[in-house]
Amino acid sequence: MIVKKFLSNLVSFLAFIFTPIFCISFSAFIPCFFRVFYYSCITPLSIPEKSGYSIEVIKEAFDGVMDYIWKGAEFSTGSLRFSEEGKQHFADCVPLFWLQLILVLISTVFFVAYFILLKKKVLNKVYPKGLSPVSYGGFATVLLLSSVGVYAAIDFDGLFTLFHKTFFPGKDNWIFDYRKDEIIKILPEEFFLVCAVFIISLAVILSIVAIVVGFIRRKKSLKKEEISIQD
Repeated sequence: MIVKKFLSNLVSFLAFIFTPIFCISFSAFIPCFFRVFYYSCITPLSIPEKSGYSIEVIKEAFDGVMDYIWKGAEFSTGSLRFSEEGKQHFADCVPLFWLQLILVLISTVFFVAYFILLKKKVLNKVYPKGLSPVSYGGFATVLLLSSVGVYAAIDFDGLFTLFHKTFFPGKDNWIFDYRKDEIIKILPEEFFLVCAVFIISLAVILSIVAIVVGFIRRKKSLKKEEISIQD
C-alpha cells in the first residue's frame, strides 16, 4: 500500500509536469514539421512580393532546409545564396526540432500509460480538490503562455531575441545578413509571429480542454457521491 501510494503520487506529479510539455511541444511541432503550414503563409504574408522570388523558388528553398533538418539531406536553399554561418545556425536548430518530436512522443506514451494504469486501478487517483493533475497542468500552461503572450504583444522583438539567446547561448549566427543568406528574405519576422500566435493559441486550447474535462469529471464524481450518500 505504501509503495502504491508513493508511485501514485509520483506519477500524478509527472502528469502535472508533462501536461504543459505535451501542450507546448505538440503545438510547436506542427509548424516545424508540416510544410503546408509555411506554404499557407506565403501568399497572405506577401512573401513573393517582399522577397522578389517566385513561389516555386521560395518553396524549393524552404524544402531544402526542411530536408536538411528532418531527413539529414545535404544542406540546400535551392537557388538562394547561403553562408557557412547561416548553415551552422540551421545545424544548431536540428536538435531543437528533434527535441520537440521526442517530447511529443514521450509525453504521449506517458499519458496513454497513465490513463491505462488508472483505469486498471494499478495506481490510485490523486485528485486534489477533485481535479486531476492534468487539469492543474492545464492551469499552469495557461498561466505560463499568457505571460509569454503578453510579452510578445508588448515586445515581440525582445521575446524573439531572448528566445535565441536562451537556446543558442554565445552565438550570433542567427542574425542573418540577407546579402549573404538570402533564405532570410523568405522567413520574415511576420512568419515567426504567426508561428508564435499559432503555438500559444493551440497550446492554450488544449489546456482549456484539459481543465474543462477535469471540472466535468469532478461534477459527475460529486453527483455520484451524493447519490451514494442518499442511498
